[in-house]
Amino acid sequence: MTTTSSPITVLFSGLPVSSDNFLPGISTVALVQTSGRLMIFDTGPYAYRPILQGRLRKLGIDPGKVDTVVLSHVHWDSAANADLFPNATIVLHEKELAYADGAESHDGDTPAYIGHALRRLKLQPISGEPELCPGVRMIDLPGHTPGSIGLLVGDELLAGDAVSCAGDAAAQEIRYLPANNPAAQISLQKALASASVIYPGHDRPFRLGQPITYLDDYAIRIRFFTDPTGPDEEIRIGSFAAKSFASWPND
Repeated sequence: MTTTSSPITVLFSGLPVSSDNFLPGISTVALVQTSGRLMIFDTGPYAYRPILQGRLRKLGIDPGKVDTVVLSHVHWDSAANADLFPNATIVLHEKELAYADGAESHDGDTPAYIGHALRRLKLQPISGEPELCPGVRMIDLPGHTPGSIGLLVGDELLAGDAVSCAGDAAAQEIRYLPANNPAAQISLQKALASASVIYPGHDRPFRLGQPITYLDDYAIRIRFFTDPTGPDEEIRIGSFAAKSFASWPND
C-alpha cells in the first residue's frame, strides 16, 4: 500500500504476472481524496474483500463515507466489491453497462451476473468525459472492453487495464493483455499522452519520460503450501530502489 502527497492512495498495487493454470487477479485499487470527495477507483476481486476493508480501516476511511466508486470496466478482478460502499454512486460507462447486461456477449473475464448485481446499487452510467469534481474527470479508453474508462486526477491517470503495465508503455504497444479490439491500441496511446504519471491496472504506478520509472520500490512474497503438515515455503523478491523498465520488452 502506497501513500504519497498525491490525492491518489494505492490500496492494492497490481502486478503483471500470468500463469497457464490460474488467474492471479492482482489488480490496482485506489482511493482518491480531493475537493472534499472520497472516491474509489476499481474494487478488486472478491478475494480482496476483507483485505480491502482492512486497508480502508487502517487509513481511517469509513466505506459509508465514500461518495463515488468509479469502475474502469466490469471484469471479475476489477468490479466485484462495489457493494462494500453503501452510499456511493457507482460510475461506469454506459457502453460497459450494456456489455454487463448482455451476458451472451461477454468475454471469459466478465461474470454473467455482473449487470444484475450492479443494477442493485446506486448506479450512474456516463458517456463522454465528464468532470466529477474540480481537477478530476473521466477519460474514455475503450478496447480492453467496450466501455473501459480511466480517471484523470490532475496530471495523474488511473488507467485501469487500458494501460496494464509499464512494459506496455515502454513498448508503446499492448503486450501483456492483448485485446481483439484495435481501439485498445488507440486508447493506450491516448492514455500515455494524457498524463505524466500512470497508475496501470496490473502494475505499480510509473512516471512517463526517458526512461520510464516506477514511483516506488516493490516487495513480493510468494508462499507455497508444499506440505499440509509441515512448514510453508516462501520466496521473497524485492527492490531497494525504483528502477526503469524501459528496456523490459526487449530483455
